[in-house]
Amino acid sequence: MQSVEDIAQLPTSPSIPVPSSSNSSHPTIYSFVKEEFIPKIQQIFANLSEVERFYNDYARQAGFSTRANSSRTSKDGEITRKKFVCYKQGRNQPTTNPSCKWRRGIIRECCPAKLAVVKKREGFQVSLFVEGHNHVMTSPGRVHLLPSHRKVTAAQKSLTRQLGEANVPPCQKMRILELQCGGIENIGFTQRDLYNAERDRRNSIGGHDADMFYEYLKSEQENNSAFTFKIETDDENRLTHCFWADATCRKSYKYFGDVVVFDTTYNTNKYCMVLAPIVGVNHHGRTTVFGCALLSKETIETFEWFFREWLKAMPAGPPKLIITDQDPAMAKAIERTLPRTTHRLCIWHIMNKFPEKISGQGWLQYSDEFKKCIWNSETAVEFEARWVDLVQKSNLTNNQWLKDMYTIREKWIPAYTKHIFAAHMSSSQRVEGEHAFFKRFVSKENSLLDFVTMYDKALTHIRHNELELDHKDANEKPVLKTSWGMEKKMSQVYTRSVFYKFQEQIHQVLAYVATKMDENENFMLWKVEREEDQGSKSHQVAVEKASNCVSCNCNMFEFDGIPCRHMLAYFNAVQIKQLPDRYILPRWTVSAKASRVMDDLGAARGTEINDGSVTTRKLLFKNRILETDFILFVIATA
Repeated sequence: MQSVEDIAQLPTSPSIPVPSSSNSSHPTIYSFVKEEFIPKIQQIFANLSEVERFYNDYARQAGFSTRANSSRTSKDGEITRKKFVCYKQGRNQPTTNPSCKWRRGIIRECCPAKLAVVKKREGFQVSLFVEGHNHVMTSPGRVHLLPSHRKVTAAQKSLTRQLGEANVPPCQKMRILELQCGGIENIGFTQRDLYNAERDRRNSIGGHDADMFYEYLKSEQENNSAFTFKIETDDENRLTHCFWADATCRKSYKYFGDVVVFDTTYNTNKYCMVLAPIVGVNHHGRTTVFGCALLSKETIETFEWFFREWLKAMPAGPPKLIITDQDPAMAKAIERTLPRTTHRLCIWHIMNKFPEKISGQGWLQYSDEFKKCIWNSETAVEFEARWVDLVQKSNLTNNQWLKDMYTIREKWIPAYTKHIFAAHMSSSQRVEGEHAFFKRFVSKENSLLDFVTMYDKALTHIRHNELELDHKDANEKPVLKTSWGMEKKMSQVYTRSVFYKFQEQIHQVLAYVATKMDENENFMLWKVEREEDQGSKSHQVAVEKASNCVSCNCNMFEFDGIPCRHMLAYFNAVQIKQLPDRYILPRWTVSAKASRVMDDLGAARGTEINDGSVTTRKLLFKNRILETDFILFVIATA
């Protein structure tokens, strides 16, 4: 039985004829709609989904949008009647919130068009169909913009999700879908719909984010027992900080954990937790990750917790050197948890502060002199003399920040730190670069689960780059610049990237002259200077007779682990044709990962990449020019 509303007088529009009854012939304005798509009274549908789909398909051809309006249910809760209407049915409620930023226009115009169905034994039967509208129909070129004809399908959600994991932004996702669908009008939704779908997905996670994050880490640990993680919560059981490291992080630390960099300057998720990666340098001179943490606070206690958990997870002892930014809480935590580790400050961060700590005109006038003073001073005495003179000349003697930086000069000035091995890392700028890399994969809108999965993908990229370099070492030989046996030998021992740094030094040897300056029963002192620039700044190479230990005052070998041109000039002068083993750091060789790492249970775990060790073993037995001690070392660690 029809309701009073259904049989009420219907308003009409002069632009769109309205049929005299629901069974009347269709006006000419609907002549473009195929007959089989027009609903008919007493038409039967199997279920309500079919009804909705049929009416919406009809609406798309006619040029309007639909929505469900009302329903009637039985005592058992079964729907007995359902009504669908034009999206312009009803009236808009006026906005009462003055702070609302959205200025949405009036959409509803009391349109009478509707379709009603009632429950019958064989399904749902059309009981009412009002065809006329009181508004202009949407043209075919714009019908895809109507609400009921826009939907992000499950397949499209899956595709856009995968594109998001590849760090494709929404605008580019739409371009990809446009190409896939043959036009933007065929996609089926707008870019705003895509944003809303992603928002709804994030909201569906709700308060379960931390639980899902924990379950993810737990599943990783179940898949690989060498995966370790630790989560801390507050009194209200909210996640405050978390640390995790997989098997590859732990193995990498065993090989390359002598120098680490730690930085906490990047927020990575919607909870504003800080990304705290701890990284180092592998045998190719590229970044390798030793573990990662998410921290809600940057306090002494939080950093102490992190360093303790990290040290527990690593298969080797504490690092020899750690580089951080100028954070007092971090410095205090390092002092307590890493008492035997040298702590250096990031010179890159400090140099970036100079323009803001010194008056603009003063920095513009003296910036080059400050940089030369900091970077070119070879000794502490030289630096101090140049600094004092420069500060007085620039009238900055009362600048408190400069006074503070001078007080802690031993922690960041190269003249004080270059005697300590740092794997050619002068600052935590390496981490800044990694932050820029991770930023391509993660977003501040990420949930915790989103973040950790995207972080793993970023980590995979880093490790695949290392795999590619290992592959090149195994299959490509570097081009030699000289006929020296030492260069040929080291091209087989060093990784390619490290060898090229060594090659830069050995290529300059013939331009230098080494002259013995002094000698006693314990030491010899040699002066090395450029042959064409006699009288220019020279370097001193000291030789301890008892141990035959050679060192240069430029400290390149001590800082980078690669012999400098001055040491190589001395070797050439005394007819040492091959580089002694003590000046070949295993961490820079192709066999750096040839050893095995013991896990917490004492079981040996091999590396994921074995090309280096296999190649090195072949090279060692093929090239007899390698010295015996070095061969025994590599075979013992393979």
